[in-house]
Amino acid sequence: MIKILTGWSNKGGSTFAFINLMNEFSKVGIQSKLYGPHDWHLDKCNGGMIGDYTPKEEDVLITHFLNLGNRPPVKKIILSCHEKDVFEVGNIRPFWDNVVFLNEKQRKYHKDFRGGYEIIPNIKVPFKKNIKSEKTLKTAGIIGSYDVNKRTHISIERALADEFEEVLLFGNISDPNYYNEFVKPLVDKHENVKEMGFLSDKQEMYDMLGCVYLSSRSEVASLVKDECYSTGTEFRGNHATNNDTIEMTNEEVINKWLKVLELW
Repeated sequence: MIKILTGWSNKGGSTFAFINLMNEFSKVGIQSKLYGPHDWHLDKCNGGMIGDYTPKEEDVLITHFLNLGNRPPVKKIILSCHEKDVFEVGNIRPFWDNVVFLNEKQRKYHKDFRGGYEIIPNIKVPFKKNIKSEKTLKTAGIIGSYDVNKRTHISIERALADEFEEVLLFGNISDPNYYNEFVKPLVDKHENVKEMGFLSDKQEMYDMLGCVYLSSRSEVASLVKDECYSTGTEFRGNHATNNDTIEMTNEEVINKWLKVLELW
């Protein structure tokens, strides 16, 4: 069994990415379990709380967003990095055997990092490209947590400036201070800006939208961007979303992971 230890298991791109990876592992007969500090993932995959994990000599670990300090007594450790500035790999004393980055641009950002690495993109989830109605084409969406990095308020302002009839917000409040200062005033002011909360059925969500805005300060490999292309939804990003696109099938992604984990 592959065990994944993450420092973030709440709603978010990295959590979705690991759940998608686990689903693909399962398809090739490999079991996996995701341990994290939040309980959101527990009913969405084979999950556990990170405090319940006890290392064993035969364990093959994937770690994420954690500085373990000393290496635990396990067989193999791969650091899966989904971040840039919030997790500087080069500033951490290595406890891993190898590092997996999502693309070469991200790897170059971690300029102080020295050591072996692989570039493996996220698993892509298949979606349907359903026909958009006239009403849908006049509806903009903003997907993701409300926080300083995602800059939700700028996406709202961009959608309003482009005169969309409705602007729907899908996400959770990860930064209450940011939300109260920048997002809530726009929601209160504009009747056509509506909070939809978190929608687990992504196909349903994209079928409601003609266009999606993303105005992040920093992005590594946006799942939202990939999902827009897969659903035929127009994507309007910014300079931060212009990252490398790696054309790799899910089978190729899994084969690279199995090679890195020495399970293939």
